Amino acid sequence: MSLEYYTKSFQNSKLRHRTRFFILFLCLLCLAISQSNTLTLNFTIICMSTKYNVSSSHNSMNVLDWVSNRILQKSYVYTPSESNSLFSAVAIGAMTAVYPFMYIIQKTGSRSVVTLVGLFSAVTTALIPWMAYLGFYPLLTMRFLQGMGLSTGFTLIGIVTRQWSMQAQGAFFFACLSCFFQVTFPWGGFFFHRIGLTFQSIIFQIGPIFTMPVAGAFCTSSIGWPAVYYTHSLVTIVIFSTFFVFYRYRLIKETTVTEKFRESPVSHKFVSELELSKIQRGKGETKRQPVPLGRILKDPVVLSIWTTALANFMGIQLTMQFSPTYLHKILGFSVKDTGPFSALPQVITAFVKVSAGYSADKLSCCTPNISVRIFNSLALGGMSLTFLGLAYIPTSEPYFGLWMLVASCAIIGFNCGGFFRCSAIYAAQHNHFVMGMNSFLNCLAALLAPVIVNLYVENNKWNEWYWVWMTHFGILFLSNLVFQYYAKGEPAEWTKSENRPKKKEIAGFNNEDVIIIKF
Repeated sequence: MSLEYYTKSFQNSKLRHRTRFFILFLCLLCLAISQSNTLTLNFTIICMSTKYNVSSSHNSMNVLDWVSNRILQKSYVYTPSESNSLFSAVAIGAMTAVYPFMYIIQKTGSRSVVTLVGLFSAVTTALIPWMAYLGFYPLLTMRFLQGMGLSTGFTLIGIVTRQWSMQAQGAFFFACLSCFFQVTFPWGGFFFHRIGLTFQSIIFQIGPIFTMPVAGAFCTSSIGWPAVYYTHSLVTIVIFSTFFVFYRYRLIKETTVTEKFRESPVSHKFVSELELSKIQRGKGETKRQPVPLGRILKDPVVLSIWTTALANFMGIQLTMQFSPTYLHKILGFSVKDTGPFSALPQVITAFVKVSAGYSADKLSCCTPNISVRIFNSLALGGMSLTFLGLAYIPTSEPYFGLWMLVASCAIIGFNCGGFFRCSAIYAAQHNHFVMGMNSFLNCLAALLAPVIVNLYVENNKWNEWYWVWMTHFGILFLSNLVFQYYAKGEPAEWTKSENRPKKKEIAGFNNEDVIIIKF
C-alpha cells in the first residue's frame, strides 16, 4: 500500500490534528530517559557495597549470566571523594559535548544525531556494571561518556519548541505540562510556545520518578543492582528507536542554491492543514532575528535571571543527586524505602507547578513586576528556608526530615511564575537566547553540587551535612535578594525593533533553532 494510504488512515484516527502532542510526548520521553540514565548511580551506589550470594557452577550458564554473577560477587565501596567525582563526571561530559553536537545538528538535522546520541547513552548505561567491576577509573570514564548522552537535550528542546508548539497561555501551561505528560492528553486547544522551559522541568521530575523506585526494587531483590542499568538501557533503546521512526522530516529547498533539512510540521506528512494552521497561528513569520548580544550580556536584569537560575539548579541538583544518600545514610531509612521516598518530592512538585502556573496567569491583583517577585520569593526563598530547617532537624526525627525534604522540592515549583516568567516577559523574542544559557547553568550546577558536598562531607555525618544545607541556604537566599532588586515585568528596550544594535554587536543564527555566537 502507498504512503498516502497510511497518511490518510493516520489522519482519520483518534490522533487526527494532534500529531504535535505525540511528537512532544516522544521528545519528552527521550529527554527524561536520558536524564534517568545519569541518575542510576546516584541510587545504586548505596547498595553496591553489598555482596550477593550467587552460584556460578551451572554448566548451562551463558556468558551474560557469568558476567552478571562475577559483578554481583564483588563489593563496591567508594570514598566520598570518589563518589562525588563519579557524580561530577556526568556534568563534565555533558558540558564537553553540548557545543560540538549543536554544530553537528545544525549541519545535518536533529533526527539522526539525537537517535545516535540516545543509543550511545543506552550502551554506556548498560556497560556501567562491568566498568565498576574493572575498577574506579574505568567507571569514571564511562560516567563521563554517559554524560555526553545529555548533550543534545536542550538543542532538541529548542527545535521542538519553535517548530511544534502552539502559542497560548503562559505560566499555567508552563507548569501544567510538568505533570501533563504523566497522565493523559486532554488539553487539545492550548499549548505554550515557550514549552522548552516546561520540558526542562519535566526532565527533572520524570527522571527521578522512574529511576528511584525501579532502583529500589532491584537493589532489594535477588536480581541485584546491575538490573537497574540493563532495564534503563533497554527502555532507552525502545524510546529512541521509536523517535527515529516517527520523528520524520524531508529535504525541502530553502533557496535556489542551497538545501537544508527542516524538521517542522510543514514537512511532516502526518500533520493536517488544520493542525498546521493551529501551530502557526499567532507566531507570524519565522525569520532570523538578530540578538543584541552585547546589551544582553551587560543587562543587570538578565544577569540577575541567570544568577537566580544557577541557584535554582543548584538546589534542584542537590536534592536530586543526594536525596537517596541523605535519606539512607543520615536519616536511616532502608534501601527499600529510600527509592519511593526519593521519588515522592517530584510527584508532589507536579501538583504545586499546576497551581502556581494557573495562579501566575490569572493573578490580577498585582502587576507582573510584583508577581514575578512574589513567585520567586516563594520558590527560592521558600527552598532556602526548608534547607535551613534541614540543617537543624536531628536524625532522631527521620520523618520530619523527610517531609522537610519533600517541601524543599515542592516549593521550588513556584519558579514558573518567578524568574522563568520574568525572562519570558523581559527578553521577549530573544528569550530563546537568554534561556539557552540554562543548558550550561544546569551542567554547572550538576558539577558544583558534588563539589560542595565533598567539601564538607567525609563520613556522612549529620554535623557535616549541616554545612551543606547552610551553604545552599545562603546561595538561594542571596540570589533571591538579587532578583528582587533587579527583576522587571516588562520588555527590555533592546527587544524593540527601533533599538536593535549594529551588526558588530549581534549574534547570528545559521538556522532558526541553533545558536552560533560570532565573536
